[in-house]
Amino acid sequence: MTAEPDGPEDRLRRFATIWSRAVFPVTSTSLTRLEFEVQLLPLARRLSDALLARSFEGAEGQAVGAALVDAHCTDPEALSRTLDCVDAYLVLYCGEDGPQEALRTRSARLQHAMAAGFAQALRERTLAEQEAISRAALNARSLVAEALHASEARFRAVFEGAAIGIGIADLEGNILQVNGALLRMFGGSEQSMRGRRVPEWTHPDDAPQVWPLYEELVRGEREHYHVEKAFYRPDGTALWTNLTVSLLRDADGVPQGWVEMLRHGLRSLGPLVQADRMVGDYVTRLYAPAARASRALAADDNGTARRLAAWKARVRQAWSGVRIEHVEADGAEPSLGAVLDVRVTTSLGHLSAEDVCVEVVYGRLGDDDELVEPSYVTLAADDSAQAPHTRFSGSVELGQPGPFGYTVRVLPSHPLLASRADLGLVAYPEGPAGMSTGDLR
Repeated sequence: MTAEPDGPEDRLRRFATIWSRAVFPVTSTSLTRLEFEVQLLPLARRLSDALLARSFEGAEGQAVGAALVDAHCTDPEALSRTLDCVDAYLVLYCGEDGPQEALRTRSARLQHAMAAGFAQALRERTLAEQEAISRAALNARSLVAEALHASEARFRAVFEGAAIGIGIADLEGNILQVNGALLRMFGGSEQSMRGRRVPEWTHPDDAPQVWPLYEELVRGEREHYHVEKAFYRPDGTALWTNLTVSLLRDADGVPQGWVEMLRHGLRSLGPLVQADRMVGDYVTRLYAPAARASRALAADDNGTARRLAAWKARVRQAWSGVRIEHVEADGAEPSLGAVLDVRVTTSLGHLSAEDVCVEVVYGRLGDDDELVEPSYVTLAADDSAQAPHTRFSGSVELGQPGPFGYTVRVLPSHPLLASRADLGLVAYPEGPAGMSTGDLR
């Protein structure tokens, strides 16, 4: 069946496209962006059906949230971007001609259900992975011991490739070697880790038996021990770990040092999978701004709301006349820390510079030449262009290595908009959507 142009199916596909473009950069999927969009289309249809259903079914929202985890969208940012898209576009593209206030209330309830389903699925997946890591840690301990007696090369393969953090110290507690996983857990450099001694890593929440066990290990009275222990990261935050420490002996059985293996404890991973935290972040980032805007709109007997509605109508009517006429950029030879000066000449038609926001969208280029985790810089209007054109200018600091690119866009701007996506309007250059400017090194 072929969808009618701008019919319900066509609008549903547009919603799925917007959703996939927002979430794809933070997924761990091996699919292409277009394949990922096809995967999201059935989920978009479930949300649309739930939005228009006679009675509310929270299970549908929970199922969509769980399906995101199954689709390898496990980064909390994937949930945040999904909820942003649902809040901004679900009613716009799938609400048909229903009552807008009731549809937005239904959309909000669906978002809560999605957050809860996502959190539950992510928690179950995390616990399963932790169990697998625990089994791997126990197996790795015996494998490492065998590898030490067999060959240094085999030990190095286990040490460098392990998914858990591993550190090696001498009997005095001086750190001799650390692997990449341990560095990632602590967020420090190898030099800073190797310059420390184990007894320095005390924490106020250490269990009473932690350091007596360590002293028994150093004296050779114990082969290993396993505890839950907290460490301070360089930034002062606490890292809770499940710590396994084993004594290393030479071929004659003489103690030479010890190896410690760490994996994240539930106290560190827990905040990432708590539904109340996800919903709380959502309320802070989206609902609270929307509530403040609602209170402002209700002022002076809803006069502010009427003025905003008139402004929205005027912008929608005039938006077809908004165009990006020319983009130019110059600056130093592309390199880390260099500054790119960007100037954008626009035609705003019947709108003014106060009605719009002009942004540079820039970042690293992915394999499909799309921007990955882009950053945004707002350009300022100046009076260097002759009417009827308006010029905007600003600077972008190049701060990421590797292939990079940028584009520019024009969005409606008003201080009482809860989100810049409220109107669903955006203008890009009519030429290529962005341009690669090389490799930063």
